[in-house]
Amino acid sequence: MKINHNIFSLPKPIYWLLVISNFIYAFWLNNSFGSFWGWNVSDLADKHMARLEDIVAIAQFVLFAVTVDMSIRHFVVRFNGITKGHQIPAILVQALTIICYGIIGLFGFIMLYDHSAGQILATSGAIGFGIAYVLRETIADIVACIQIQTDGLISIGDQIQVRGDGGGYYEIVQMDRRMVTIKTVLQYTVRVPNRRFINMDYINLSKQTTEMGARRILELDIDSGNDADKVIELLSQAAEYTIKNDPNFFPWYRAFLAKINNGAYTFFLVYECNPTIPPIRSNGIVNISIARFFKLGGINMNSTVEVFKSSEIIDTVKSRIKDVYRLGVLKALNLEQVTRLTDAAQIVNCRANQLLIEKGHTADSMYILIEGGLEVTIPNEQGEQVVVASIWPGDCVGEMSLLTGEPRSANVRAKVHSTLMEITKADIAPIFESHPELIEEVSSVLEQRKAANQLLLNKTIAPDEMEKSIKVLAKKILGFFFNKG
Repeated sequence: MKINHNIFSLPKPIYWLLVISNFIYAFWLNNSFGSFWGWNVSDLADKHMARLEDIVAIAQFVLFAVTVDMSIRHFVVRFNGITKGHQIPAILVQALTIICYGIIGLFGFIMLYDHSAGQILATSGAIGFGIAYVLRETIADIVACIQIQTDGLISIGDQIQVRGDGGGYYEIVQMDRRMVTIKTVLQYTVRVPNRRFINMDYINLSKQTTEMGARRILELDIDSGNDADKVIELLSQAAEYTIKNDPNFFPWYRAFLAKINNGAYTFFLVYECNPTIPPIRSNGIVNISIARFFKLGGINMNSTVEVFKSSEIIDTVKSRIKDVYRLGVLKALNLEQVTRLTDAAQIVNCRANQLLIEKGHTADSMYILIEGGLEVTIPNEQGEQVVVASIWPGDCVGEMSLLTGEPRSANVRAKVHSTLMEITKADIAPIFESHPELIEEVSSVLEQRKAANQLLLNKTIAPDEMEKSIKVLAKKILGFFFNKG
């Protein structure tokens, strides 16, 4: 907010003309009435009809008061124009204007009426004290407004977080002499007196370091039968996934075990996001990511501990796919078909840094990541492997090789120890054979995902072009599975 724009100041030529006119006026008074000062040629205490001397004496005080006021404004505008830090606010200039006219008016009253300065000051002091007592709240608001603007505590559009009980997130939408107007995350407008606002315990999120947003805490109670280290790992993955896929979340988070109480673990996930996002919405986004990773990670959310026999572990891992199969190419299948597919699929464990897929190799299978994390890499011109994508739990990799038999197009390596489900051509062929219409649906899913990726690169695909691509891909899949052209 530029405070200069609210301060009235005369253009420089007119200002200097005003300053010079004081000297010209004083010399004219001396030539016409024998004194440079109007109070030497007029005494308003005498009871007489208004004379020319009285008018010119009062006019000199008015001219001088206007000149002093404009000098203050001229200095402030120049100061604010060359200062990049704290600037002098308009309300302080308005206060100085009132003080300036008040002091010069009082001095003129004393000089022109020839009263005792002590008596006038005592009388005006008593009157001023009474006025100040009656208007004490208004004055306190004005003083607080001056402090707020002079110290640069807030500006229009700033996002603040009020701390303590009943705190929340607000946007500064307006400031005036008495009130600061704020808007809540639910878009309600609230007006707070300046004297109250300046005593609030708040954080100005907009004036923090670059790329620092609102830091919020998500609290989760988990059954103590779960592995605490694994829960923290999955919370960290959920935070990284959210940060990578939503620009409103900043690359900072902390996940840790906060306390143990009555057979339950309490975990905190502290994350950072755009302060304009309401907490209920940002928490919801993070919770969706956490639910995805917890489901695939086998975290028990019940109130009692579930103990699986070793013979049941594989079935348990496979059952997790039913919660997330809609995230990938399998979304074209219904739940019954997915169940048939997972029953036939194999569980694969991949050690950290182990190469899962090698570029150029021929294969007819794909993988669904259940736990862990993968990196997709391709070699650059110097032969170095460059990471081009991350695979998160629930994501698929290698689906084009499964559906068309094409060689692998990139290397895929495990970042950490990972558990995957491998689906082969032999596993999915019976489903395609009994439901051939799924081939076109799967082709549509793949092409739509390809179009979405192109859109991120500001490239659009026309509807007729996409329709043509879907038919080409469906024909290729049909030929690979059933040797049909």
